[in-house]
Amino acid sequence: MIIRFEEKVTTENARIVCQWSNSLGKSFQEQWMGTIIPFPLTIQVLQDLEGIFSIFEGQEFVGLIQKIRLEDSNLHIGRFFITPQKQGQGLGSQAFKGFMQLMFENRDIESISLTVFDSNQAAKHLYQKEGFEIVQMVEAPVRKYIMKKGR
Repeated sequence: MIIRFEEKVTTENARIVCQWSNSLGKSFQEQWMGTIIPFPLTIQVLQDLEGIFSIFEGQEFVGLIQKIRLEDSNLHIGRFFITPQKQGQGLGSQAFKGFMQLMFENRDIESISLTVFDSNQAAKHLYQKEGFEIVQMVEAPVRKYIMKKGR
């Protein structure tokens, strides 16, 4: 399995993500996009996101992940999404590991954090398996966790 990343998302791949996400509904979109992005997801919203990376398995587009902000030496990431047809095959785990390695190549980054909703147990499990630990719990409007991992 060869995973690679490209900065930005093409119009065609943004259209595919919108179809995947919108077909699964508002609550699904909120799990991976957060509550700030309005439903239904649009191509323009995806293309306007800063720090977005397309994920490919070989030549096939399979998902997205985003560098949200760099504060001091911590990079906060999010909006990680693998196509529903490819979930449960280890692709998400491989892509996540690969993205962490790519980000840690930048010597200015000492740690990576992310936010995960309590209801998204599969993602929470993946992050814990990759060494992320819960550093904060936020209760409102729904329970979510801030998780962090150092080099």
